[in-house]
Amino acid sequence: MSDPPADILRRLTPIPTYTDHPTTTPHDIVGVAPDGTPLHIDVVEAAAPALLLFLSAACLGCRDLWEGLPELHAGLAGAARLVVVTRSPGEESPEAITALAGDAPGAAGIDLVMSSTAYRDYRVGGPPFLTVAAADGVRTESVAWGLEQTLGTALASLPDSPHDSPHDSPHDAPHDSPHDSPHGE
Repeated sequence: MSDPPADILRRLTPIPTYTDHPTTTPHDIVGVAPDGTPLHIDVVEAAAPALLLFLSAACLGCRDLWEGLPELHAGLAGAARLVVVTRSPGEESPEAITALAGDAPGAAGIDLVMSSTAYRDYRVGGPPFLTVAAADGVRTESVAWGLEQTLGTALASLPDSPHDSPHDSPHDAPHDSPHDSPHGE
């Protein structure tokens, strides 16, 4: 390979985990903050959709997303709230998560919750992964590849977003999905 990894990542297209529309049911997220404070993130009864961004401290593909949290939040322009979800303490280091998130959760108004249950509820195989969930259902779910692709995929699923491109995005194309398999594979 002669291309730098960042150039390769920019050329990747997120692959949705569904055909036609997502079948995952929205769930509230129950977990803890990195400091151990119990958290409940309302999704089912929330007035606005949430971009759930599933990240990990050990995920190299997550680094630009961790670094770009304020930019991602700003790019949503109020169309959805940004919730970063990691696995629970014991599976993730709260100290590493705090170091990667920096002051973005407090300063930018980004929610950060550690919840392995949310990974199961939203059928996340591994990070980086995104789900846009609202009270009326899950609108999209996909691998989260970089800031631009992640923001574009999220905005394309939000009808009142500042996204100015057509609604035919890569996540609208039919793809085979592990969720479509009768064996759950």
